[in-house]
Amino acid sequence: MELRHLRYFLAVADQKNFTRAAEQSFVAQSALSQQVSRLEKELGTRLFVRTSHSVELTPAGELLLPHARRIVADAARAQAEMRSHLGLEKGHLNLGLIQTSASPIDVVRPISRFHEAHPEIEISIVNQPSTEMVDGLQHGLLDVAVVGVSPDELPEGLEARLIATDPLVAVIDADVSRKLVGPLTLRQALKFGPLINFAPGTGIRLHVDEALKRAGIEPSSVFEMSQVTDMVRFAAMGLGVAIVPHALTIHAAADAADVEGDYCVFELRDPLAVHPVSVVFDPARISAAGRRFLDFLDGLDGLDRLDGLER
Repeated sequence: MELRHLRYFLAVADQKNFTRAAEQSFVAQSALSQQVSRLEKELGTRLFVRTSHSVELTPAGELLLPHARRIVADAARAQAEMRSHLGLEKGHLNLGLIQTSASPIDVVRPISRFHEAHPEIEISIVNQPSTEMVDGLQHGLLDVAVVGVSPDELPEGLEARLIATDPLVAVIDADVSRKLVGPLTLRQALKFGPLINFAPGTGIRLHVDEALKRAGIEPSSVFEMSQVTDMVRFAAMGLGVAIVPHALTIHAAADAADVEGDYCVFELRDPLAVHPVSVVFDPARISAAGRRFLDFLDGLDGLDRLDGLER
């Protein structure tokens, strides 16, 4: 099984068209089709079903797809690392981050320190839901990711270090809760409006749903959002109750001019209702730049932790 055969296979799988896949791969369509046929012959099975309108993967092709992506990504990473080692190419760090406004850790400062120490390293940063970043680590697309997931919630093969836990709090419109004294149970908090929840797939959503289940409340919501700072705005406008990490309310308080209305923040009585933040990596695939970046996260100190604000 040759690497170029897998590259051609991936091009067809992504484009669902042999002509476009050939154009993307800068080869003649006949040559690409021939190479894919050789791969199918070597594997002893068809990988694509060709119709007059499109090309679809067979069950065998679906099975091969994630393996092919990992192999091609690992080969590209190995080539880049070797070139970097030989001084022919700059190193590269592929980094995944949760939204910084939802993190109790200032993850920007370690990135700045890393860049100052290694200006020759190119840094690519993506902001995605935690589940997508974990998937990216498994497929070799990311070196390191800071996610809203605890180490015991990760799939096998990945390593993680818990770097922070942030308590979940209830954000409620001040007009209806100003005289209320916390901490509150989730049932008490949700008496003041419907739940404003995080979008599915986010690490925070997982932990909010777990807290609801512990309270015997069926997870449901009127609003689901991916931009966490908007949740505080909605709660401040009296549209519902947001259950969010405490760090998020700190960011909102620091940027209070953008928040319409006023709101109160209440601790929850559930001690397990927390938002864990972990740095995750695949020890079998992490690049040299990724390993070096871990050293800067290990060096987090009090200056990298957000100070609490009252609103």
